[in-house]
Parts: sequence; C-alpha cells; structure tokens
Amino acid sequence: MENNSKQTYHYLYIPGNRLELVKKAYEKKVKNIIIDLEDSVPLAEKEIVRSSVCEFVTDNDLNININIRINSDYEIQKKDIKSVLKTKVKNIFVPKLEINSAIVTESLGDKFENVIGIIETAKGLDDLKRISSKIKIQQLAIGEVDFSTDLGIEETAQALLFYRSKLVYISKILNIKPPIGGVYKNINDFEGLQKFASNIKEIGFEGMQAIHPEQVEIIDAIFKPTLDEINEAKELLRDIELNDKKGIGVFVDSKGSIVDAAMIMRAKKIINQSE
Repeated sequence: MENNSKQTYHYLYIPGNRLELVKKAYEKKVKNIIIDLEDSVPLAEKEIVRSSVCEFVTDNDLNININIRINSDYEIQKKDIKSVLKTKVKNIFVPKLEINSAIVTESLGDKFENVIGIIETAKGLDDLKRISSKIKIQQLAIGEVDFSTDLGIEETAQALLFYRSKLVYISKILNIKPPIGGVYKNINDFEGLQKFASNIKEIGFEGMQAIHPEQVEIIDAIFKPTLDEINEAKELLRDIELNDKKGIGVFVDSKGSIVDAAMIMRAKKIINQSE
C-alpha cells in the first residue's frame, strides 16, 4: 500500500463510510490518504464503519499510502487501534492527542510504523514532551478548527502564528519530522489555498491535510522545492566540494553570501526533497 516514488506533501481525508472515494482518489493520482473513522462517521455507525474499513484495507492493495484517523474517545480509540493492528495499515493519525489518550496511557502505539499526533487543544500542545516520553511519535499535525475553538481565538494566520510556530519548535526539540498543517476549508478558493500553504511552509511546516482531491496538486506544488531552488542547491554543493578539495573552508557564493553550515544543511534538505 505504499508508493515510494517522488515525495508528496498532501494528506487527503476520505470518510470511512465513503470508501468508494479511495479508488477515485487513486485515479486522480493522490498518493497519501487518511481514511477517517472520527468526525465524518456518526456515533451509531462507528462499529460497522470500523469493520468495513478494516476489511477494505485488508482486501485491497492499491499503490497509495493509507493512513487511518482513529477516534479521540478513549474506549472507541482502543477498539479502533486493536482493529487496525489486525490489518496491513501501519500509519495512524491520532486526533486530540493528549497525555490521557488511550494510545498513551495503554502504550498502544508501538506496533505502528507511523503515529501522527493531531494537536487540537492547548492541553495537547502542553503535554507533548510528556507524551513523547511514553510513546514514539513520528510526526505531529494540527487540527486548527478545534484548536481555535478550544483557545477561543480566531482561525486566522495571525491568531494561530504562535501556536503553529510552537508546534514546529517542539517537533525540532523532539527530533521528529516537521509538522503537517491543517486543512483549508474552502474547496473552491484555490488562490486562498496557495496563500495558506505558502504561509505555513514559510514557518516550517512540511505538508498539509486536504479535504478535496483538487487541493492536492496545489499543495504539492507549494511545498516541493522549485527548479530554481534545486539548481541553486546543486550549485552550492558543487562549490563546497570544489573548495574542500582546495582546502578552502569559508567562501562567498555566486550571490555574494558567505556560505555557512545552515546554508549547507538547507541545500542538502532541498536535494533530498527533490528526489
């Protein structure tokens, strides 16, 4: 179920009770999906949808990265985890992750390859260092609708800047991948989506969640390095290699900037993202 081709930066939500959309997403060349067991599934349907999702991912072998978003409710979360562990899916998104979430208190995350914690409350953000001492988290994401509601703030770039930046900072402290941004809710506003994605990329996010296939191409285009960035990175690394052979440690690049360790790290990251 994994596609190991070029790097992608989108995570498209698909309701667990609309599994026919998985194949449609595949046909539209979507690479990363999140099958949702939480918000999109009514409480009365939780059991039957969980069973049908687990059966679907077991019986189908699509060339697509499948993640499952489990529920935040303690008892339902336990059932979700135990069911998903019986399938081939090894990647889960944990909504409203806090220190008292079932996956943490009962140490249920160790058998997954990727546990992505969605931070949707002030407590969840504050709990992160303690959570990381109890279970292994590979990456964080932010659920900005619930997070804004929890804090009583507007769901705007200005109001969320501190908390988004803190998530980037904590990810670095925990030595995990940069976080995944929230969703852009207006599926018809592509200009707004570009602005949203560019904004969170600028402060350190590395991808975002999506709610419609038409958003995917724009997200990938914003987050992947541009051709100019790739060429500049390659040129810089070639210059470093040539100067190393000459015994020159510090030099000025073609733009007149002194080359330092941070520039080298960024160039290597760009090349890695382009492969």
